[in-house]
Amino acid sequence: MSGGSSFAGAHHFVARDNTFIEAKTVNIHNNYGNRTTSVGVNSLMPNPSTRFTGRTEAIAKLKRHFFTTTNDAVEKRKFFLLYGMGGIGKTQICLKFVEEMHKSFSQVFWVDASCSGTIMQALKGIGLSYGLDGSPESALWWIGSLKETYIMIFDNADVLSPAALEAYFPPGMGGNILITSRNSAMMTLTSSENSLEVTEMEERDAIGLLLKASCFKSSTSHVQIQASKIVMKLFCFPLAIDQAGAYIASGATTIGDYLEKYSQHQETLLCHPEFTGASKYNKTVYETWELSYKEIHQRAKSNDSCKANAANSAMLLLELFPFFHHEGITEEIFSYAALQKDAKTPTSILPLASSLLDQRLLPLCGSGTWDNFLFREGIRILLSFSLIRRGPSDNVYAMHPLVHSWGKDRLNLTERKKCCLKAYVTLSCSLRWDAGQPYGFQRILVTHVRANMEYFKAEGNQNIVSYMDDAYAKFGRLLREQGYSKDAETLEIKVLDERNKILGVEHPDTMFAMANLATTYQNLGKYTEAEKLGIQVLDARKRILGVEHPDTIFAMANLATTYQYLGKYTEAEKLEIQVLDARYRILGVEHPDTIFAMADLATTYQYMGKYTEAENMEIQVLDARNRILGVEHPDTISAMADLATTYQYLGKYTEAEKLEIQVLDARKRILG
Repeated sequence: MSGGSSFAGAHHFVARDNTFIEAKTVNIHNNYGNRTTSVGVNSLMPNPSTRFTGRTEAIAKLKRHFFTTTNDAVEKRKFFLLYGMGGIGKTQICLKFVEEMHKSFSQVFWVDASCSGTIMQALKGIGLSYGLDGSPESALWWIGSLKETYIMIFDNADVLSPAALEAYFPPGMGGNILITSRNSAMMTLTSSENSLEVTEMEERDAIGLLLKASCFKSSTSHVQIQASKIVMKLFCFPLAIDQAGAYIASGATTIGDYLEKYSQHQETLLCHPEFTGASKYNKTVYETWELSYKEIHQRAKSNDSCKANAANSAMLLLELFPFFHHEGITEEIFSYAALQKDAKTPTSILPLASSLLDQRLLPLCGSGTWDNFLFREGIRILLSFSLIRRGPSDNVYAMHPLVHSWGKDRLNLTERKKCCLKAYVTLSCSLRWDAGQPYGFQRILVTHVRANMEYFKAEGNQNIVSYMDDAYAKFGRLLREQGYSKDAETLEIKVLDERNKILGVEHPDTMFAMANLATTYQNLGKYTEAEKLGIQVLDARKRILGVEHPDTIFAMANLATTYQYLGKYTEAEKLEIQVLDARYRILGVEHPDTIFAMADLATTYQYMGKYTEAENMEIQVLDARNRILGVEHPDTISAMADLATTYQYLGKYTEAEKLEIQVLDARKRILG
C-alpha cells in the first residue's frame, strides 16, 4: 500500500441503504511494506452462513482469476461474474471467498446492487465513512483513485441492465470488480471467460446442507436416505434445501414426512410455465415458500384460537412486508402507527390516509399503549418458516430479496394494489406530524416510503394511491428532511394546490403547505422561488395571526434564512434580530427556539464579517446547549463547530483547534 494514501487501511463494509451493521471488533490485517497492523473494524459485511457447504471449485476459480499474475506491464482491473438462479448461492460463495482472501485486498467494498437506489445509498455510505461529501460521485472518484488492490463487489445485480450497472463502476483501471446476478447478460461486462454459472450443489454437499438446516446433530442411515431423496427431489438447489430444512426444524413436519407434503404440489411445480429445468430459474423455490404459506393458512383455520390468531397475524404481515423495503423492517413502524394522533389533521374535508388504516395488528391496551402480542406472534410464525429473518438489532426484521419478490408475485394485480395501499397507509400513520421521532427511525422509514412509491412507478400504477393529504404532507416533510428534496417538491406542490382549492389561499394549513414548499425550494437552491413564497407566508400570517404569533415568527425566521442564501445579509440580520427579540420575550432565554434564533443570527454575523458579535452569540449558544441538551447532542456539536469556525476568522487558532478536536472525536464516536 502506498504510504501517501490518507485513507490507508483495510476496511470492510456492508453498505445497504446507508445502514451499517454493528458487530464485534475483528482483526483485519493491512500491509505496510513488511509491517502488519491489526485494525478494529465496526462495520462488517455479512459473514458466510454457518451452514455453508461445498462450492470449493467456484471459490478456487475466483482465487485463480484474481490472484494469477499477468505479463502486462501495468496490472489492469480484473472483472468476474457469478450468475445463476436466485437463491443458488452466489452471494455465499462471494462471502466465503472474501473471508478466505481478505488479507490480499487493501479494501473490500460491498454494495447491494438490487437497484440504483441501493447502490446510491451504498456509495453515499462509503463516501461519508471516509469523510467525503457524501455524494455517490465523490465515492466513486475516490475509489477509482486508489492505488491499492481493492475489490468492489456488486451483489444481487439482478434488475439493472449491464450498461446501467457499469455506470457505477469506479473510474480508472485499478482494483477488482466482482458481480453476482441472475442475469447472464452481465457477462458483457466481464467476458464469458471471466464468468461462472453457479449451478446445483453436489449431492453430498446438498445432504450436508439439509441436515445442518434441519438442526440434526447426528444422522442415522435412515435419515441420510430420507435426506438424499429430498435433495434429489429439490434438484440440489441450495435455497430450496435451506428452506426445506427450516421447515423441518420448525416442527411443522419431519424429514420422513416432508416429501409427502411436497408431493401434493409436485404437478404444480413441474407444470409451472416458468419451469424450464433444474439449472434455470423456476418456481421450485417459490413453491417451497408457498408450502409454508399454505401451512400458515391451514393453522389460521384451527379451533385453537391462539394458534389461529398467530397464523392470521402472520398472513397480515405477509401482505405488508413485500411492499416495504426488504431490509430494516422495524417494529417501530407498527408501534407508531398504533399510537398515531391524527386528530391534529386540520379538517375532515381533506382526504386522509389515517381513515384507511387497518387496525387488526394495532390494538391498544387499557393503558392506551400498543399491545404488540398479536404482532409478535405473527413475527414468530414467519421466523419459524424462515420467511423473514432477524435484523442486526432487536425488533428489526428483513426478508430475503427473493422472498420479498415472491410476496408480491404470488398476488394478482388487484391484490397487489390493495396490499400496496395498505402498506402505504401504515407507513403514513407511523409518521408523526411533529418532528419528535428519532432520526434513526426516520432514516429507516424513508427507505420504506421510497420503496413503496417505487412500486407504483415500476408497475405504471401511479393511480393506486389517490391524493391523501396527511400522507402527502408527512411524506413530503420526511423526504425533504432526509435529503430527497426533489421527491418532496412533487408532493408538496400537490399539497399546496389541493389545499388552495379545498381550504382556500389564506387558510392556516395552506400557509403551512406554502412554508414547507419554500423550505424545500431552499434545499433545492431555488432561492428566488423560496423568497417569493416566504414573503407571501409572512405577510399573510402578520395580517391574520398577528406579529407575535409563533407561526409568524417562524415565517420570519425562514425568510431570514432564504435571505442568507441569497446573500442579502442586511435583510437577514434585520429579521433575525426581530425573531430573537420576540423569542426572548415570549419563550424565554433558554427555549430551544430562542437558542436556534441566536445561532441563526450568529451565522449571519459571520457572513457579514462581524466576528466579535458572532463569537459572543455562539458562546451563549454553546453554553446553553451544553447545559440543556448535553455535550454529545448533535446540536451541541454543531454549535461547537460553528464557534470553532469563528475562532479561525478571529485568528484564535489554539481555541479553534481545541474545539475542532472535540467535534471530531464526538462525531467519530457517535456517527462513525
